[in-house]
Amino acid sequence: MNKQIFFARILFLGLVINVASTLHAQEADESVYFTDFRNRKWLIELPLWIPGFQGKLVYGSFDSSSSGDDEEREFERLTGNPDLEFYVVGRIVANYDKWWFQADLFSGKVSTVFTYEALSGAGEKEFFRLAVQGTVPRLIAGYTVWEQQTANHFAVAIVPYTGIRYAYIDLESQFLDSSLAIDTEPNWFEPVFGLYVPLDYKRFRFEGQGDFGINKAKQSWQVNTRLRYRLSKLVDVQLGWTYLNLSHETSIESKEFDLDLILAGPTAGVGFRF
Repeated sequence: MNKQIFFARILFLGLVINVASTLHAQEADESVYFTDFRNRKWLIELPLWIPGFQGKLVYGSFDSSSSGDDEEREFERLTGNPDLEFYVVGRIVANYDKWWFQADLFSGKVSTVFTYEALSGAGEKEFFRLAVQGTVPRLIAGYTVWEQQTANHFAVAIVPYTGIRYAYIDLESQFLDSSLAIDTEPNWFEPVFGLYVPLDYKRFRFEGQGDFGINKAKQSWQVNTRLRYRLSKLVDVQLGWTYLNLSHETSIESKEFDLDLILAGPTAGVGFRF
């Protein structure tokens, strides 16, 4: 793991714990259950998500998948240390009666130089440099088709939703010791269809959310899970997991180009409710 990323996670976690302990001490005797404050219609969330980066890249005769003959399986021996160059993520949610709206954004850039050890035992050597920048905003709207609330501060709802996702990927790759290089910026809009299920119990809320989008030879999957804890009327904290898969097929200079990008990892964050 990159040392800068590791220390950033530790610093952020320490900040969340400090804020949580301070606010909880201030309002320890106050009822701040999720079911008691449904009139708070806005949520502004500042999450931290530094995902793992993996996937498949096919360009002409080059195939980074780890299947096939011995030459293709050499990619199982690839090693690299990605460097995070920048990272932005945010989320805004609005609730009005049975309607639910969400806008979120992820943008980040990683780069690395991969090396591999040939099966012949010739030792390591530089193989290719890869830099990927991704910007993925999403705007969705849903309607509560079923909800249930009990007297002991338990509530659950089912919210189907639809909307639009925009995917922009800037990919630069230089295959060392050869003239083969990739410099392309695939981008597309796609309709998305998904399901959001919030489950409340007193100060806790579990959220499951998943959707898929498709547009001809482009498609995506996104899954978000979050466990929230409400500290006060204004603030809650969350831990969770996010998975994003973007697939894109096209041709570049009459050569097949197939990118399957997977970003997945834990999340943590602070939410402010108004």
